[in-house]
Amino acid sequence: MRLIVLLITGVLITQIAASPEQAKRIKRSYELSSEAWELKFKLSKTATEKQVLWENRPNPVSTAQKLWPEIAPFLKRDWTMPYAAFYLKLTSQATDPDLVKKQSSVIKIFAENHLTKPGIATFCASLIESGSPKGIPVFEKVIQTNSDETAKGVASLGLALSLKNLGDTPEIIKKRIGYLRDAIIHAADQEIGNTTIADITADELYIIQYLSRGRVAPNFSGKDVAGKTVSFNDFRGKITIILFWDAKSAGTDRMIEITNRMTDKHRDQPVAIIGITPEPFERIRELQGSDEIRWNNIIDPKELISQAYRIEQRPTAFVLNRKGEIHYNGTPGSFVDLTVAALLSEKD
Repeated sequence: MRLIVLLITGVLITQIAASPEQAKRIKRSYELSSEAWELKFKLSKTATEKQVLWENRPNPVSTAQKLWPEIAPFLKRDWTMPYAAFYLKLTSQATDPDLVKKQSSVIKIFAENHLTKPGIATFCASLIESGSPKGIPVFEKVIQTNSDETAKGVASLGLALSLKNLGDTPEIIKKRIGYLRDAIIHAADQEIGNTTIADITADELYIIQYLSRGRVAPNFSGKDVAGKTVSFNDFRGKITIILFWDAKSAGTDRMIEITNRMTDKHRDQPVAIIGITPEPFERIRELQGSDEIRWNNIIDPKELISQAYRIEQRPTAFVLNRKGEIHYNGTPGSFVDLTVAALLSEKD
């Protein structure tokens, strides 16, 4: 009997000891396969090769599923910190309820056990990438209780990005600028995804300066399907809807329906709608010629205008007042209609 107990104990100890090594092996295997895939993708020469490679890229979700049983029982232990951060990174785009639930579990356990410890900066970086709304109290606690300046810098960036979703009132803007300043002071070189905090901060400050509510929108100029140059100044004196879109994005058909309806509704009013799209010139000319889309479009093949407006997803709409100042930035739909109606009701 005693021998059996000793054997079982030995097996359990071996399994516990093996978990850090297993987690390390899973992480390293994914990193190596990702590096090899990226190299092959860069060297591929044809669209067919690229498509095949894209369909067979390393799967972060399957890696997360392998990693979970190795770290889940031990998340209170310090050795899991880099692997929990890696798990958040792997599942940053996950929508599966089970994965989202596990993400929340990781964040909760770390908030209770690790936020005052050295080495939490990587976890904060992965939490930023995950986009989880549960990040705000985590970032606040790291800033208040952790002595690691890099961790505080990363957490400051996390708060600045989180506050972005709460609006752009002067009070919120002031707080965001303060957090961005702290991020650049303490963690400029820290990597977040494929970029650095320095680059992210520069981008966020650009958005605050040029793309916040009340700011005059960035100037733009481009050719429409008739070959005519259309510029920002053409719309001064009108309420302007700038619509960034393409045919590949989800909900494009619905967006076209909504925008056609707005075009018809405001045809005899001081309202202008201009689309900005990277779609092929011939295709947009065909759609406009057949009246399938009823608003004019600038063709932006290199997406230079989209870059100036920091477009991360399409469709995205900006609504400008008669002076060219931004009053709305977001998804096309009812909020665009409400903003236009409010601006039309204002006295000059």
